[in-house]
Parts: sequence; C-alpha cells; structure tokens
Amino acid sequence: MNLLQIFLVLSGVIILILTVDIAKKQKFNALHFFVFFTMWIWMLVFTFFPNALNNFWRFFGLQRWADLLVYSSIVFLIYFVLLLLSKHVENKDSITELIREIAIDNSSKKIIEGREVFVIPCYNEWTVIEETINNILRHWYKNIVVVNDWSKDKSRKILEKMWDKIILLNHLKNRWQWASLETWFEYLRRYWNMDYVITFDADWQHDLDDLKKFYKILDNNKDIDIVFGSRFVKKTKSNIPFSRRVILKLAILFTFFLSQIKMTDAHNWYRVFRRKLLKKIKITIDWMGHASEIVDIIAQNKIKFMEVPVNIKYTEYSMAKWQSSGNAINIALRFIWNKFFR
Repeated sequence: MNLLQIFLVLSGVIILILTVDIAKKQKFNALHFFVFFTMWIWMLVFTFFPNALNNFWRFFGLQRWADLLVYSSIVFLIYFVLLLLSKHVENKDSITELIREIAIDNSSKKIIEGREVFVIPCYNEWTVIEETINNILRHWYKNIVVVNDWSKDKSRKILEKMWDKIILLNHLKNRWQWASLETWFEYLRRYWNMDYVITFDADWQHDLDDLKKFYKILDNNKDIDIVFGSRFVKKTKSNIPFSRRVILKLAILFTFFLSQIKMTDAHNWYRVFRRKLLKKIKITIDWMGHASEIVDIIAQNKIKFMEVPVNIKYTEYSMAKWQSSGNAINIALRFIWNKFFR
C-alpha cells in the first residue's frame, strides 16, 4: 500500500466517523448523509480496487479514470460550499432573531388599539425622521412604530426624545430593512390590535393624502387583503428619473418570471394591508430582497391584492441613498438563492 492509499484510507475512516456522528446528532438531513456516505464508499473503492473503475470512466467518455475522480471531487466541493453557505445564512438568521428579541423585550410593549399603525425603518435618517413623524401626527394619525436599525448618527437621540409619540424598537446591530420589517411584524403580532398596517418611508417620500385611495379599496372590498402603491398603474406626479424607471421595469419582469404574478410596481414600499396577513408573511431574505419575497408570498398563498396610483416625491436626499444597478443584480441573486436553495 503506497502513501496515497494510506492517506485515502485514513481520510475515509475520518469521514465515515464524522458522517455517522453527525447523523446521530441529527445535525443534517438524509440528503447530506447520503452525499457524505457516498463519498466515503467512493474513496474506499478508489483505494483498494482502482482497476474496477476502468469500465466506469469509459461510460462517461473520459480519457483516464482519475479524471472522473477529479470531476466528482469538484462537484462535491461545490455541494460542500453550498452547504457551508446555507449554514452561514442560518447563523445570520439566528443572530438577527436574537437582536429582534432584545429589541422587543426592551420596548414599552404597549397594547394599543386603533384603525391603523405606521411602521417606519430608520437608519441614519436624523435629518428627516422627526419631520416625517410630525407630519404623520399632523394628519391625526397616532400609532407609529419605528425600528432604529443601529443608526450611527443622531437618529436614536431624536427618536428617544419622541418617546411619548411613538413606539421605538432599537436594533443593537444593523440588520438592514428586511429585519426591521420583520421586527415590526413580530411586535405587532404580540402586542397590537388594529385594522391596517402601513409601511412608510422615513425620508418623507410618501404622500399621506394617498391613503384615502388605499382605504377606499380595503373598506369596500373585504376580499382584498393588501393594497400596493404603484408609480405605474397610471400616470402619477412621481418624479422618477429615467435610470430608476428602467430598473423598476426590469424588477417587474423579474417578479413575474419567478413568482408568476402581474404587478406594475413590485418594489414600492408604500403598502397597506390587513393585520391578519401578519400570520402569513414571514420575512427571511436579508438586505433589500424582502420586497420580492413579500410579492412571492402573496403569489404562493393566492392572497388577493390591488394596486393604487401614488405620488412618490424624489428629493436630492432620497436619491443619494439609492442602490446601484450592481446592487439590483445582487438583490435578484439573493432572492433566487432564498427561493430555490434554502
């Protein structure tokens, strides 16, 4: 027995022990066990019966049986990388869940009843967040939940001064908008009793007068559970730059292709939905891909929806925060990964 065979035998024994041990502890599923067990068998056959592979490699049209081993190893490495990536995502989700629970536990936990509640994400919005909240209050809306997603500017100090006007939840680490959304939802599931939930931007892009359109649909159509704001369902006063318009149109095609749902503005943050949808909507995609996930959940659960025209005000401040075109591709890839590989 040469050194290579000795190395493969020892490696095979180690893999077998790890496979059986992990399977007993139920740390991975039957598919993972099958892959690792098959790899162990493959290594033993290669070690003790190399000639037995001669006919096997010819079936695949390879010049040498060793090529089959190399290609098989590459496939296994790709599988292993995907497995590690899945574990990494799982660990990130666990950290986010912990941050969420701390934020909820440290909140005032008020049971507040009313017609609607505004949910607002806040990350480094100190120049606009106070005026946005005051504008909502001036329109006689009173229920506002703000998630401060570990802002590094003066946002938290400003929000803490408004403690008597809002419910403030503080993330101890930045987890992006999707985590803020799910933190609100979990908080509302536990402590709130209202008719409608309104997702609202912190930078004052949304027009509060448009809410009349949302309510008209929801009040008159009991089978409609969610209404999306749209910049394209018909001509609006939204001053959308051309480059942004192109990206949004591509997002519509992407959503239709993967979720089989027709929408005119799939990534509009302005939404109003009934509280009962909180039981069906569970946000898991990190970063900015949650908008596609919400639409996908709507499609999968066959939830009835409508779109209404809304006026989105683009300012120099809001445009400075835009995601680049490269980030749009990144968001699409993350959505595909979450939909098909998690």
